Amino acid sequence: MAGLRRACCSRRNRVRGIFPGWRVGAVRVRRLGPRRTVGLRATGHVLGFRHAEACDVSVCRIQVGGERLPGGRRRGNRGRRSWCMVDRGLGRTTVKRTLALAATTLTALVSSLLVVTSTAAAQPVPSAVGDFGACLAAEREGDVLLMIDESGSLQSSDPDAARVSAANYLLDQLSSFGDSAGVRLEVSLAGFSDGFVVHSGWKGLDRASLPGLQRSVDEFRSRTNGIDTDYRIALDGARDALAERGRAADGGNRCQALAWFSDGKLDFTERDAEKPYAPGISLHNEDGVRRVVESAQGSICRPGGVADQLRSSGIVTFGVGLAAGTAEAADFDLMRAIATGDSGAAGPCGTITSPRPGDFYVTENIDDLLFAFDAFSTPGQAPLEREAGVCAFVMCEDAQHRFVLDDSINSVTVLGFADAEGLVPTLVSPRGEEVALPRKGVGAPTTVRVGDVQVEYEWLSPRSVSFTMRHDNAAGWQGMWALAFVDPAGKVPTARSKSNIHISGNLFPASMGQETMAIHSGEKTSAVRLGIVDADRREVDPSKLLGSAQLSVSLTDSAHITHELATKIPKDRLSEPLELDLNEVAPGAGRMRLTLDVTTADAKSPSGAIIAPGTVLAPQSVDVPLTVAPPIGYPTLPSRLDFGTLEGSGTFTTDLGVGGPGCIWIERSAHARIDTVPDGAGQVGATGQGASSADGCLQIGEDAQAALPVELQIENAVNGPVNGSIRVMVAPTGELDRAMPIDVQFSADLQKPLDSNRFWLVFLAVLVASIVLPLVLLYAVKRWTCRIPAESLKGQQIPIAVVGDKVLRDDEPFALRDTDLIDLVRGLNKPARRLTVDGVDLDVQVGLSPFGAGYVAAHTAGKRAASNATPATDRKGNARLPLAVHNSWVVLHDPTGPADRASVLLLVGGNSSSESRARLVEDMTRRVPALVRSLRDSATAESDAPTGVDPAASTSALQSGFGTTAAYDPFGASAASDVGKASRSDPGATPEFPPAGSPGSTSGADPFDPFRPPSR
Repeated sequence: MAGLRRACCSRRNRVRGIFPGWRVGAVRVRRLGPRRTVGLRATGHVLGFRHAEACDVSVCRIQVGGERLPGGRRRGNRGRRSWCMVDRGLGRTTVKRTLALAATTLTALVSSLLVVTSTAAAQPVPSAVGDFGACLAAEREGDVLLMIDESGSLQSSDPDAARVSAANYLLDQLSSFGDSAGVRLEVSLAGFSDGFVVHSGWKGLDRASLPGLQRSVDEFRSRTNGIDTDYRIALDGARDALAERGRAADGGNRCQALAWFSDGKLDFTERDAEKPYAPGISLHNEDGVRRVVESAQGSICRPGGVADQLRSSGIVTFGVGLAAGTAEAADFDLMRAIATGDSGAAGPCGTITSPRPGDFYVTENIDDLLFAFDAFSTPGQAPLEREAGVCAFVMCEDAQHRFVLDDSINSVTVLGFADAEGLVPTLVSPRGEEVALPRKGVGAPTTVRVGDVQVEYEWLSPRSVSFTMRHDNAAGWQGMWALAFVDPAGKVPTARSKSNIHISGNLFPASMGQETMAIHSGEKTSAVRLGIVDADRREVDPSKLLGSAQLSVSLTDSAHITHELATKIPKDRLSEPLELDLNEVAPGAGRMRLTLDVTTADAKSPSGAIIAPGTVLAPQSVDVPLTVAPPIGYPTLPSRLDFGTLEGSGTFTTDLGVGGPGCIWIERSAHARIDTVPDGAGQVGATGQGASSADGCLQIGEDAQAALPVELQIENAVNGPVNGSIRVMVAPTGELDRAMPIDVQFSADLQKPLDSNRFWLVFLAVLVASIVLPLVLLYAVKRWTCRIPAESLKGQQIPIAVVGDKVLRDDEPFALRDTDLIDLVRGLNKPARRLTVDGVDLDVQVGLSPFGAGYVAAHTAGKRAASNATPATDRKGNARLPLAVHNSWVVLHDPTGPADRASVLLLVGGNSSSESRARLVEDMTRRVPALVRSLRDSATAESDAPTGVDPAASTSALQSGFGTTAAYDPFGASAASDVGKASRSDPGATPEFPPAGSPGSTSGADPFDPFRPPSR
């Protein structure tokens, strides 16, 4: 060190020659790492580097006073010091290197000041990707629809298909996120221009399916021949595709996101054509195009329009616009408004803007696209964004992107970028080891090691690189890491670099008692215990976390008001029960958000001194759906009322289930709030029936259940969702003056009825063209649709005894108990072809005929079975049920056992009322005795039948349940009544076919009917 000091001081005059007007003061040599290092210091920023031969380096401290600086500027801050490196000889190369270092340092200094200023002034912006991540963390499954523009303008705006590279990068990151966070993601790929086309159906995203999905994305390279950029068709198609996924297990919205890419504004090509949402307006000239654009924008952005329909369904939209070619940033004002709900130059779009419906990103090139897609590639785990300069010649400190890891962190993924080519990203480990990540070609994965840590990296463009490190119990994992872009030639000292650092600790906040938690508005409860869990939802001891952790709790009630219930509870107090103050919380459907803030442990030297503070990770949130019950003594209501799928127009009715005690009514003058409604639906409203005032309220006893009918009126038959809420009044028994309103959300999916005339014309045309193809197509459609609907179902098998015409349970007349029909049947998170309910198998039977409806066969080994449907059995002796098995029953009897013993399987909807269950039990007890006798007689007849006689013939008496075969509706209408389902009360509806056994029905001996349903 002393030798270096003497060498430096002997060349003070040469330093003055490089920086005229600077005064050289005392000499200081610093050790900034495991080797001798020197650097330039200016206001706290150090640009350091190493040299193999320290004897060739001298270091001088330059004191800047009031002297004139290069360029004639004068600095008056006396006493500020800088450090510079001077080579022996101080030739032209040395001067060039020194000037490059000085320029780099000053650039970093100014940039850091700007970053500090902007950060201090910035306000936190709500993040839709954070909301989507909070939903995924709670539900652990979700859907992502990737919708990519296919218009012809892409041939000039994106000739290298950067959108494809960025989309494949997104899929890769989402796959890694799903694996590490324990979340199952389903992905579908769609394209749009003048229409909407699904190119790849829903598939689970994991390492096995990723290559196939990326190959499907690669096919978009050649999909650049579309003639329009039709946002309206695209968004409506996306809504339909996501709606097909059904609802969550609790009946609420699934966690769903739309990743939407386009390179241009809403626009159409002039031609002789019309759009379905703009009837009567032709695109044949410029004026027609303008009017269609206005119609499309109006349909999307009107109150309750397509944008609001997406938002009310809980779909988060991530929009990415490519402002290249002829497109400009202003062309995406409408797309931004659709995605985010922000009013900009395009004006407001929709009325549902809270919570934030989405995020939007404008890009200009492949690198922008990568960072845009990367921003929502780890939902709920926002990347740490870093920006810095670059290092000239060798590694430096000022241009480093630093992050601190500890052993609680599983993996790190970094997307890095520099705005100049030819730079070398270099990774520095906590032990000072450096490894370069040189570019060997775009899209070529490479593996290197930094000490005992493996690093996998890949260049995604000539300027962007992505790398991933995993813990894998590496000894050199913990401590401060850094990434810097090094300019080995020193040609671009003012270049900039940025990075997105994804640190995955996979720690989630949790309410450890949330499944049994019952809370009431207007009270305080201390029954909530909070904790931290890992990706497998195993509880983690907070005391074992090396860094700090704090947990906050908020609750958004049915009035969309957010209440902060607890703020930054430290990790050592998480075991204490949390008291929730709900005095100001409105009853109804709410959402409790748990937010975990984690900071990694500080990086320390071997002596224990802090080298760098721990890295503050992005907050991890979990949304817990929560129903806040009214105060104790008031009736309880469901959080949502679902009318299901409604075909046509008219009035549709369903029941609102209510629990006692108390009184309930819906004011006749109360108007339902309609949030979304499809185009052309006309007048839509919802009203209550029966109890319409306080004086005539529906009285409910203690622990009793009741149903209040609610009607939905639809003026015109259309396709699309209806969402809204209806205000219900509740009051304690005998205290009507304490009545309070509760808004209950409702939803319905409207469908146009099949036009039978058009159907038969099309059918005959296809039949003439080909005989085989239509049959195959019909059978494929039938097979696809033959599934048990994804609606909540409860089932239980109960032993019974049949004595005469009575059904007994434990020697008493059959009756349901409070402990009956509690558990939900598993497997109905999506439409199912097979279920097992309390030991009874339910299998969908399609049949060989392409006509007619399928059915569900209920059976168990060694027993005959029959149902309440018509016909009651199939030819195999199994019970026959409609595809919608909800609110049905099956009787099972062992013909080799006692004649009076059997069991019944009751199947009811998850939200069925006590009245509908009572009707189901009454129907069962009335019909079961005769069915049990018939089941036993048919089994005896089969055993006594002579050789050559078809045993199935002996079961013909059971086919209808009464001895004859029911007439069949060739359009699939079921003769069995669906108890508790939404029914149509339109007085103009077509009457149903006569029931089995009535005049005009067909006997079992009739010749073959091609429209008869399959029999098995």
